[in-house]
Amino acid sequence: MKTTKAIKIITWITGILTILLGFYAVARPMRTFLSIGWILGILFLFNGIELAILSLSKEKKEIGSCILGVIEGLAGVILLFSGLQRFITDIMITYVVGGSILIYGIFQIVGGLKIFKFSKGKGILAIICGVLSVIVSILVFTHPILTMFSVGYIIAFSVLMQGINMIVLALNIGKMDKVEG
Repeated sequence: MKTTKAIKIITWITGILTILLGFYAVARPMRTFLSIGWILGILFLFNGIELAILSLSKEKKEIGSCILGVIEGLAGVILLFSGLQRFITDIMITYVVGGSILIYGIFQIVGGLKIFKFSKGKGILAIICGVLSVIVSILVFTHPILTMFSVGYIIAFSVLMQGINMIVLALNIGKMDKVEG
């Protein structure tokens, strides 16, 4: 029972800190983009610690999850204390976003062509969305400043959602034991 209460408190604290980080990121999207390494480092560290604690606090210890939590925490420490790693992370994220959108668009086009045989409306819609995704990916590669702001906002909202998820988890931690028992 004490372990459950401790986990609940840790999850609450982590959730609140994550939400505060998310609000900061919304207010400063360009700084968020230029601080991706710091933000990821903090998230990796907190989530790694949380995962390790949660995996060891269960009746049946989950050693694999604990090891993953430790590795995630170490990745966070590396990002927090290595300027080179942060710099590389900040710069490369633009290409990762552009490449991801490009690949997604290509898959949408291919999927739309396959669906077109069965449903012309859905197929055309998927193809149009795929073409738009490819165009957005070209914009990402050709307009890095726009991408920096966009990625800053995307990260901000993702961090906010992660914080909200942690608080929802904290609210339900004690309830899960009652249902299982």
